[in-house]
Amino acid sequence: MKILIIEDEFMIRKKLRHLLEHLEFEGMCIDEILEAEDGIDAELLLQDQAFDIIFTDINMPEMDGLTLLEKSSNYQPAAHWVILSGHDSFQYAQKAIYHGAKDYLLKPITKDKLNETMQRLVENIKSEQNNFIEIDDMEKMLANLESAIWVLDGELVKETMGTWGDKVEKKNLKLSYYQSLMNHLLKNLVVRINQKGSISLDVTFNLMGEHINQITSQFMESCLYVIDMTKIQRKGKLVDPIETAKEYMSKNVCAKVNLEEVAQILGLNSCYFSQLFKRETGQTFVDYRIHLRMEAAKQLLERSNLRIIDISSEIGYDDAPHFTKTFKKYTGISPKEYRKSLGIKA
Repeated sequence: MKILIIEDEFMIRKKLRHLLEHLEFEGMCIDEILEAEDGIDAELLLQDQAFDIIFTDINMPEMDGLTLLEKSSNYQPAAHWVILSGHDSFQYAQKAIYHGAKDYLLKPITKDKLNETMQRLVENIKSEQNNFIEIDDMEKMLANLESAIWVLDGELVKETMGTWGDKVEKKNLKLSYYQSLMNHLLKNLVVRINQKGSISLDVTFNLMGEHINQITSQFMESCLYVIDMTKIQRKGKLVDPIETAKEYMSKNVCAKVNLEEVAQILGLNSCYFSQLFKRETGQTFVDYRIHLRMEAAKQLLERSNLRIIDISSEIGYDDAPHFTKTFKKYTGISPKEYRKSLGIKA
């Protein structure tokens, strides 16, 4: 469960956070609590992230809580809003309920009051589990799509969206909620891709449909379009993860470079990188590394002043017999025989 506290008074904000952190609910826990000190900062968070429960002060500079609630209803349709106020005003409470607030808490906020409110909200959330999509599911889907798009894997995009679609069909979702949510997630996905640094996608989408499966299909097509745009940008900027990996491996052929290290440098999941490398080069990462090492060994063997055991160490092998065995498997002859074939005394 993810919570946002919007309150311009520092001490009240910190007290509310402290109380929330020490509450316990059966079958549900608080995963993250974020804070904003005014409506402007809060609006940025609300446009970028989804929240389960939002506490907002009713009187704040720049933008009051009711205005924020009204403006944010389109991109936070599943959130449960709680208005905080220092005035016991029926008019304020009536407006809050009209705009969709679930509760109205008077300051000072006590542990008992907050506990009562949270128990009620948690029960509402549990009863609505089938009417909205959980944040963990959204995050998992976005992470999978981010990885798939980054390695230009359209089939993985289709597989991820197929799994997503099957899960969504089993829920009783409102079309307006789903449409708003998927537009929000797609915007967030593009931001994530851009934040990786090597490309800058200037694309916007507006998913619309009469049925949920139409919106899901549009979302998938948009992801495939992002892959196409990513390909174009990489060609224009000469940024290619596999070529970058090969260049790094070539420059560090003497070091003990492993797959996880290269994947981390590229910002890729090691499993995805391994699959991508094999698909793009026709070789596994290990086979390509052996190829680089053996070609480097050939060049070193042409220098008669180097011992074979030293060459073994120079290209990253601690075990000389293992190097000899690998070299013979790669070339068909041993290092000594290779030198002999070049007319060099072993």
